[in-house]
Amino acid sequence: MASLPETRSVPVLRADFADDAVWERIREKIMEPTEEGFGADVDFVEDLALTGLNEMAIVAGYQRSYPHDYRHPVLFVVDTIATSTPEHPVLVVNLNAGVDAQPFRALPRQVQSIQNNLSLANMDYVEFATAADADGIFRGF
Repeated sequence: MASLPETRSVPVLRADFADDAVWERIREKIMEPTEEGFGADVDFVEDLALTGLNEMAIVAGYQRSYPHDYRHPVLFVVDTIATSTPEHPVLVVNLNAGVDAQPFRALPRQVQSIQNNLSLANMDYVEFATAADADGIFRGF
């Protein structure tokens, strides 16, 4: 079981350290305000322990135990797929014990919408997960 860092805001974990410039571009896209002016309330965390792990191993490392063990219902991970794929789809991991939904990927510019809506309980994880395209990437509604 992986240790989730204590963060004030929803964590965005860096799990791939091959290219600092790509990491910075992804961070910039996540922090870019939406057209409506909303920003992502996230904390960026570099986690060397996740280096080299595939998506399945990363997801398996985090039990669904929000709100008991985690402060946030979701976790974003910038892994090898995110850094090596042109659209940089970030892994979105469900931590909510009361929600039965698999992980999906989201474009970095969609992190704001996901984080904002989940934090406000405006929408739930399933709504985003089921809105992902056939390739498993959420590109927006």
